[in-house]
Amino acid sequence: MSEINVTKKDDNQKSNNLEPKVQSKQQAAQGSNPEVPAQFIDTEFQVPTDVIELPSKGMFYSNNKSTVEIKYLTAEDENILTSQDLIKSGKVLDVLLQNSVVDKDLTPTEMLTGDRNAVLLALRSTGYGDEYEVKTNCTSCGAVNESEVLLSKLEMKDVADTPDSEGLFSVQLPRCKANIKFRLLRGSDEERLQKVAQTGKKNVGKNVKIQTVLTERYLLHIMDVNGNRDKTYIKKFINVMPIADSLFFREYIKEVEPGVNLDYNFECTECGFNYNQDVPITAKLFWPNANV
Repeated sequence: MSEINVTKKDDNQKSNNLEPKVQSKQQAAQGSNPEVPAQFIDTEFQVPTDVIELPSKGMFYSNNKSTVEIKYLTAEDENILTSQDLIKSGKVLDVLLQNSVVDKDLTPTEMLTGDRNAVLLALRSTGYGDEYEVKTNCTSCGAVNESEVLLSKLEMKDVADTPDSEGLFSVQLPRCKANIKFRLLRGSDEERLQKVAQTGKKNVGKNVKIQTVLTERYLLHIMDVNGNRDKTYIKKFINVMPIADSLFFREYIKEVEPGVNLDYNFECTECGFNYNQDVPITAKLFWPNANV
């Protein structure tokens, strides 16, 4: 595995092309007032950009695009991050991604979830710094630890298996022995699941409703069960899937999906125990002062 690779875009050629223009402005201004600083003469400002390597290496995209160019977060982006309407709707990170990705041949809605996460972490690192404060529970004594994670230490996780020509993975569930084919989710799927989280509830008893995000997620993932691709059939299968198979399936998706490996080593400040745990992605990622 390799660490998240962020490469600053080479703008040397662009700068060289602009140099004569800047010099002529300086010369003209200095002729009338030699005290005017150059930065106030040329009022054209460009936001710096980075090139991010995608964990998927472009394997799942028709154009095989393996990198995206993103711009640094600006004060304008704070309007997005502090928009109460976007926060309440759950769309704030989607809009942030759309505003930050410069490339037009691979949009955030087309990106795999793992690629989107890599871009979000890169944006956070360049915007607020490499240090990310998190809270975790010690697996030995249960103490709550406040720790600092270095985002640059998180590594990219490559595709662990080879999909077929349709981009589907195959696996047999251990308990019910069903053979399923599934795909990885994209940004458009995550947006759909956000809507389900807000409105998708099922009656399971008198005045009792439960959210259906998990089964809806499976319905988006699974394309084939024992050769049957009928969505009604697949939905019925999901509803009776043994919980052991459900846990296995989630872990298998996590294993094969490219993205950012969030596994991190923490040391308990109470008992000194070292434990590994996924870095929790909370509001502190883009709201460092949030009380989470």
